[in-house]
Amino acid sequence: MIISELHINNFRSFGADTQSIKIDNLTALIGSNSSGKTSMIIALLRLFGQKNNERTLIKTDFHVSEDEDISSIEEMNLFIEAKISFPELKSQNPEEIKTIPEFIKQLIVDEAGKEPYLRMRLVGKWVKGTTPEGDIEQELSYVKVPYGHEEQDALIKVPIHHRRLIQMIYVPAMRDPASQLKNASGTLLWRIFGGIDWPENINQDIEALTNPIEELFNGVDGIKNVQQILNTQWNKYYKDRRYSKNQLKFNSSNLHDFLKNVEILFSPAVDGNSIRVDGLGDGLKSLFYITLVSSLLEFENKQEKEDKPLLNILAIEEPENHISQHILGRVVRNLKEIADRENAQVILSSHNSSIIGKMDPEYIRHLQIRNSKSLVHNITLPEKHDEAFTYIKEAVKSYPDLYFSKLVVLGEGDSEEIVLPKLLSASNVYLDDFNISIVPLGDRHVNHMWKLLNDLSIPHVTLLDLDRERNGGGWGRIKYVLKQLNENGRCSEALRTVYRGKEKEKYIYSMEEIEEFHKRDVNDLKSMATWINILERADVYFSFPLDIDFSMLKSFQEEYQSTMIKGPRIPEDEQSPEYDDKLQGSIQATLKNKDAVANTYSDDDKKLMIWYNSLFLGRGKPSTHIAALKDVEDTTLLTNAPKELLRLLEKIKEKVDLTGGVDLEE
Repeated sequence: MIISELHINNFRSFGADTQSIKIDNLTALIGSNSSGKTSMIIALLRLFGQKNNERTLIKTDFHVSEDEDISSIEEMNLFIEAKISFPELKSQNPEEIKTIPEFIKQLIVDEAGKEPYLRMRLVGKWVKGTTPEGDIEQELSYVKVPYGHEEQDALIKVPIHHRRLIQMIYVPAMRDPASQLKNASGTLLWRIFGGIDWPENINQDIEALTNPIEELFNGVDGIKNVQQILNTQWNKYYKDRRYSKNQLKFNSSNLHDFLKNVEILFSPAVDGNSIRVDGLGDGLKSLFYITLVSSLLEFENKQEKEDKPLLNILAIEEPENHISQHILGRVVRNLKEIADRENAQVILSSHNSSIIGKMDPEYIRHLQIRNSKSLVHNITLPEKHDEAFTYIKEAVKSYPDLYFSKLVVLGEGDSEEIVLPKLLSASNVYLDDFNISIVPLGDRHVNHMWKLLNDLSIPHVTLLDLDRERNGGGWGRIKYVLKQLNENGRCSEALRTVYRGKEKEKYIYSMEEIEEFHKRDVNDLKSMATWINILERADVYFSFPLDIDFSMLKSFQEEYQSTMIKGPRIPEDEQSPEYDDKLQGSIQATLKNKDAVANTYSDDDKKLMIWYNSLFLGRGKPSTHIAALKDVEDTTLLTNAPKELLRLLEKIKEKVDLTGGVDLEE
């Protein structure tokens, strides 16, 4: 069995619009601080907590909108509902499934042939009372009708003994393993020891063995004196016959007392002795807390007891706390192993990109606050049979920082990762300060990246190469971007509108006409510039006329050329056949076409292609950019940078709120 969905209404940061959240065997919650991750975990804890205080609603559990005055509210309501599914029905013989008999009377199905499931709902009501905390009523019930049906008179109270069938272990961000070693009700060790079949006469055996120890201590004269003084002083204050005598106890005479004093020691320590848990560093404490949890689940999994939980939900906040990066992989691997067990399910929250990078995107839930209310989004990937599925999945795993970003800049490749941060910092826009991520994914499957970021409500801008006169570049690239925008529902009539001719007649291109854009004249640079400007309104920018490497070389020719001590071998006589061969060869290499002639490029541009070939095709692009820009002053960089990059920079500043339409003629 598994908690497959969680429905939350008016609980903490979740508002009156019910949030339905899909949950897997392993689910990762990510998002900025105060986005609702802990609220979602506590919602589950109110349903399935082991202790009364974990299951009890409090006033602050009820959502209050930011525009409401709490003092004027007379009544508040909330509900938390879990959908419980039974995937084991697909893989096991129903007669061998232990989870079904307990819930057989509460199972419901949507229609014939569908898998059965349970609906378990906690309803809470707060009423203004004579104290600031007010009065709270709560009831945990089964909902006996499928979703979408009338629910009046469909709630049946959950029997008390059913509460133990699903139990939640909550590991907060602040770990305290020492407290979990005390044999108190609800602790991890309490559950472990409670599952042991102790001998029937163990208390008598303990008493027989420890009585001699007690007698030994009580026979010491100093102990007798301490005992006498304590009683004398006590009787000065307390005159009642009850509790009139006290005595020192030096041993435990029953199993319960022994277990309360259990300690786990680690050895060897630096001095050769043993060390208690509270003597460990924060990182090791955190690791040992997780060890206790996995040990409990392993122990209960091997038990044959009838009253053990049918499902354990492990919710762990920020497993990365105090743990070094090289150990995080082991932590995630262990959590995955726990989630793979039949009787366990894992939910974790994290702010750490290393943790998230090890998670499949399908298991990630992205939370954010909008209008003071938590919203939960799934990670949208292409269909598995689509070739883009693997590419996008691996891309977001390689750049998990994008999940935590306030702005994502999508670029073509490594060059953007060097040049754009340099430009931004020159303008006092630092990536870390504004949570900006530069993700080099290029134009491949860019529509899927746009869809992912749109679904997560993460603002983004895109920088692509125009690649004019390269295969698929120029008009082909403009056509490609318009089609990708259309697939995301972003190619509106307004975006396809131009004003043509001397009369500036308004004209709206159809998608059928855009499908023919690759056939347009590459020499029509005016129209091409119009469409480049149009697409900048849709936050799509082009490195013009070729790519970011060529643009930077044009803008900082001396700086880039100085990175090559000898430079390319260029014949001195520009009229010689040798020079012509060198030039044509460089043009063809730059434009990646053996028939390229660079008709739309100036003579100076063509000459630069000789350098481009040596600087960017003959060696690593990042190293070339780093060497060329390392000594360029910020003011010089911003003054001479390519104009399209400066416009992109202004758009980025606008997106992060650092800055406060024209007709387009084709």
